[in-house]
Amino acid sequence: MEPQAFIELVAGSARQSYLNYHIFPSITIAQAILESGWGQKVPVDSTTGRSSYNLFGIKGTGPAGSVTTVSKEVVNGETVSHPSEFKAYYNYQQSIDDHAQFLLKPAYKKVLMAQTPQEAAQALSKAGYATDPQYADKLIRLIQNYNLSTYDQFTPEEPSPYPPWKLDLGKRALREGLITSPEWLGKLDEPLPAWAVFAIALRLLDKQRQVP
Repeated sequence: MEPQAFIELVAGSARQSYLNYHIFPSITIAQAILESGWGQKVPVDSTTGRSSYNLFGIKGTGPAGSVTTVSKEVVNGETVSHPSEFKAYYNYQQSIDDHAQFLLKPAYKKVLMAQTPQEAAQALSKAGYATDPQYADKLIRLIQNYNLSTYDQFTPEEPSPYPPWKLDLGKRALREGLITSPEWLGKLDEPLPAWAVFAIALRLLDKQRQVP
């Protein structure tokens, strides 16, 4: 598949995912390129040939079950088969959304708070997403070489769950420690349960008392 064809294949899903999870589409697309080798390394079941639509090589069981791939390794001079199970999805949108939910972990909150894709790439690397020390640089090069930042632009007519001022408030609350999980950025219009109100009030008291 040609690079631009692959980009167009996943760009729509990356942009749709942004509306719910606030991760730059350019970052999602660049990660999909890097993790899947332009779609060439998407796990396929060794027996049935069924595609997993798994762009990020996540192991386990997904909405469509799992696929088993068999790789060969040399152990003590002998070639042995090594099966691995990867999450299977019904489409790329599910794969991208599942990956975005993984990044809602507190360890990756700076990815969501980043002001630019470059900052997000660095935040991913610093949070330990990949062992490759060049991971952030590779993402940034992909974004620059293929002008992926164009997919981060949304027209006023396009649907967005929150106006910018609400999202800015949510990100500031996350940065200040009033909320501890990026998952709250997807619940800005939901009423807070009593325990959440208490937690925020207690954090404010702790800050006032200079309690760590």
